[in-house]
Amino acid sequence: MAEPEQALFLHVPPETLPPGIARLYAGAEFCPWRFPATAELRRLLALARERRLAFTLVTPVLIEPQRTPLYDQLALLLPEFGAADEVVISDWGTLDLVRELRPETTVVLGRVLSGQKRDARTVALDLGAAQAAHFRQGSWYSAPAAGLLRELGIRRVELDNLLQGLDPLPASLQGTLHVPYAMVASSRNCPFRRPGSARPCPRPCGEVFTLRAADCPVPLLQGGNTQFLCNERLPEDLAALGIDRVVAHSELPR
Repeated sequence: MAEPEQALFLHVPPETLPPGIARLYAGAEFCPWRFPATAELRRLLALARERRLAFTLVTPVLIEPQRTPLYDQLALLLPEFGAADEVVISDWGTLDLVRELRPETTVVLGRVLSGQKRDARTVALDLGAAQAAHFRQGSWYSAPAAGLLRELGIRRVELDNLLQGLDPLPASLQGTLHVPYAMVASSRNCPFRRPGSARPCPRPCGEVFTLRAADCPVPLLQGGNTQFLCNERLPEDLAALGIDRVVAHSELPR
């Protein structure tokens, strides 16, 4: 059985990389104000080239003032992409930008758009087999939904490592699993930002804080505009689930 491709999500260029890494991820998934500058992304792309690794650019949920700046950045970056490089979209509007600029670019559906059932309290529910399967699936598990992605030229979807487990993806799709942080909820609003401002945030971002509730089996971690849970336990048979890539995060995603 083939081992899944190992990828690492980078926020800054590291001094060393863990062994076995075949792909680098860079960008932002959830926060439009944290998408890196073009120069920073080029440094990470150059690192991937230097190490002979594939590169995945992750784009965030968009707000309207960020659409044109993202277009301008993609116009500079996509011509430098190789055949193995990808763009992860977290907003359907980004698909149009990528297709306009470089139609042959491989587009991956981000976990923001996976439609998974993310409530950690699901594990405590008394469910029948069909109900349990429902809570292990997302938006793209039905044949018509998978067919729509095929029509859009999308063959890979990114997934969170849910506490209640995952069901196998349709055979036409490949899956990427993010560990150890699984998205629970996200918002276009951020507790660390002034309402109405579209300007980038200064770094570092606001401090991560922990949320606990009596009916929640694990604490939630809030970073910026998104809440996560930590699940370090991988499913036993990734290949049977249609997952052939694992992305590791060394810090809370943004």
